[in-house]
Amino acid sequence: MSVERPMGILQRSDALVRLLAEEGALTPAEIAERIDTPRPTVYRLADALARMGLTETLPGTRIALSRRWLRLGDAARSSMSEWQLARPILDGLAASTGQTVFLCVPRGREGGGQEAVCIDCAQGQAFNVLLLKPGRALPLHAGAEGRVTLAYGVSDVEQYLVGAPFAAYNLRTLVTAEELRRDIAETRDRGFSISDEDVTDGIGALGAPLRTSRTGAFAGALSIVGLADRLTARRVELAEALLDAADALSATLP
Repeated sequence: MSVERPMGILQRSDALVRLLAEEGALTPAEIAERIDTPRPTVYRLADALARMGLTETLPGTRIALSRRWLRLGDAARSSMSEWQLARPILDGLAASTGQTVFLCVPRGREGGGQEAVCIDCAQGQAFNVLLLKPGRALPLHAGAEGRVTLAYGVSDVEQYLVGAPFAAYNLRTLVTAEELRRDIAETRDRGFSISDEDVTDGIGALGAPLRTSRTGAFAGALSIVGLADRLTARRVELAEALLDAADALSATLP
């Protein structure tokens, strides 16, 4: 009888946790199908994670992440000392604009790619219907957060674009290399990215780059997100508020 190696177990556990973080509670059958893993293996992984307090079983045999992840997330954010002064800026921007505000940083992922992962947010308009949440991420070709990271935070854009066409969230998602090259040029020209329902129908966003105060290196993305028609109507006003907040937050970074 073969025994699965520890690295394989960890990879399957990671896939299970990421799936639950993205989609919420699922049944073992749904998990098995999503991560292409035999159902008995899913039961074993979920049981091991439950014994560590990381998952719990809900009515209907659905498996969900436990509340322990909230404490782990708080601890992870606290360890990122460079962002300790971000909270008042995020809250102030959300209060003054009425929009949800996200703080995202670049993160490498399996296979050598990159994504923009949300590490904090201030809730505002339309928060409950937004795909992005703390701990979740967007690929660099989608959303204001991902595309401002692509425009300012990737040293070799052409190498990234070799992977095109990318997966689409809907018909408005930019997926070809030509579309993304054009968007990068426009983003750099105006100083911020524009997401016009390219991730979630009816939702728009603006994203600004954050830079370290000492070297000016790209550090992350600050964005405001809300109903697309309202963002479009107030774009000039909201972009000005976003860029001012991004400058203020960048000034706090080492």
